[in-house]
Amino acid sequence: MSAAVCLEYTNVKPKRVALWALCFAFVACARAHVPVNQPAQPQKHVATPAPKPLSADQRRRLHADIDAIFTSSGAQSLCIIDDSGAPVYERSAMLAVAPASAQKLIVAATALTDLGVAYQFVTTMAARERPQNGILNGDLWLIGSADPVLVSNDLRGGVKILQAEGLKEVRGGVRVDATFLSGPERNPRWEASDAQYGFSAATSAISLDQDTIEVHVSPTSEGLPARVWLEPPSSIATVSGNVVTVAPGLQTTIAVNPGDEPNHFSIGGQIAADDRKAIVYVPIHGIPLYVADVLTRMLQQREILVAKPPGVGVTPRGMQVLWRHRSMPLDKIVAKMLFESNNHLAEQLLRTIGRVVNGVGTDRAGVVAERNFLRRRGIPRAGLNLVDGSGLSASNRSSAMTLAALLDDDRRSRGGRIYDALPRVGVEGTVKYYRLGAARGRVRAKSGHLAGVESLAGYIATLHSGSFAFAFLFENGEDPDAVDARITRAVERLAEF
Repeated sequence: MSAAVCLEYTNVKPKRVALWALCFAFVACARAHVPVNQPAQPQKHVATPAPKPLSADQRRRLHADIDAIFTSSGAQSLCIIDDSGAPVYERSAMLAVAPASAQKLIVAATALTDLGVAYQFVTTMAARERPQNGILNGDLWLIGSADPVLVSNDLRGGVKILQAEGLKEVRGGVRVDATFLSGPERNPRWEASDAQYGFSAATSAISLDQDTIEVHVSPTSEGLPARVWLEPPSSIATVSGNVVTVAPGLQTTIAVNPGDEPNHFSIGGQIAADDRKAIVYVPIHGIPLYVADVLTRMLQQREILVAKPPGVGVTPRGMQVLWRHRSMPLDKIVAKMLFESNNHLAEQLLRTIGRVVNGVGTDRAGVVAERNFLRRRGIPRAGLNLVDGSGLSASNRSSAMTLAALLDDDRRSRGGRIYDALPRVGVEGTVKYYRLGAARGRVRAKSGHLAGVESLAGYIATLHSGSFAFAFLFENGEDPDAVDARITRAVERLAEF
């Protein structure tokens, strides 16, 4: 069976600093299939029947219990809102701290409102004229609109259609138009040293495979070098080095390190002879030219001649569409983003919002749209500072009141679209690691983890008092496990009301 590729780490929770080892170290877990989590089918938000508002005594007990749980020092911003929209607990609720990935709630809500739940990203192949007698005179253009979930097989499908329609030769070259978005591929407010890691993959209007490439490793005979190749094939990216095939039953350990030049990687380690394959995902830079090169090779693999080398540019006017691909609807992309805490999807969405709403596909334009959305909805914004869509930058700031009020507004005025997209805490996604007891299955939320930062924001279905929208944000440098244990106890206690 195929070996599942796991990163080397000691902390099992999906924290940014824990998941990515400094040398891109991966372990192929021999003979142990690790299933990939998938978002559960959306379950529509239904308020608890006939909830009873908290009595004055219950409010006092809630305050006393939560205060007793969150006794640690440091910056804390805590807010709980009942399903009538009234805050039932606040501690420094307007204090803006780093929200980490809980910030994705803002880009999710803005995108679902400003773009619409049915919005689809469109990727197009076009040319000045249709092929004649199997020959395309001129360039074949690939035009992106920031589809964050476009994958290589989508392009292969497009090439297959062109071939079926008789295309045999492109007398120009493949040209990629990635002008739908603008700005640097990586947010300049992110740590430069993180550029080599997949959690800070590039942003592009022609994003492919979430801007990563697969390094495949297959064993040969014991003592001999393993077979190593890239998928999809590209002349823009290279990998060098050796992985040794070792005796069956031994641990497979593979390390992929960035080279001196972008998109050049070195590989080392070992793979057990009885493992079929290991796959390591590494980020690509210079996305438009890389995708142009990949598409050129796909055409050549189908024995379609391409006369000129790949390139990038701006699509000329008067193009005829040869192939069009539409993404899944936006609500499904948002659910995937929140389920996986996918930074790349968040960044693609932020710039797309900027382009659609403000006409410029930059981070700044997207942030302006987010702030305007919050203003229109009457959501408090004290201390709010947004520099990206994912929450990856430590420069981001949000208060618990902003996030809790956002969640409350969505469930009461937007039909619970965010609730539908959130994973169940203790059950699935990146929040499955919270060890809930009786509250398991009754909490949907988004977590956030950075060095010194822990956050959880979402909804709790209480036993008697309806549902609570909550946001717990901590920026205190305390042991993250201790903070998360307190969050878990607080959620359990709230669920009992």
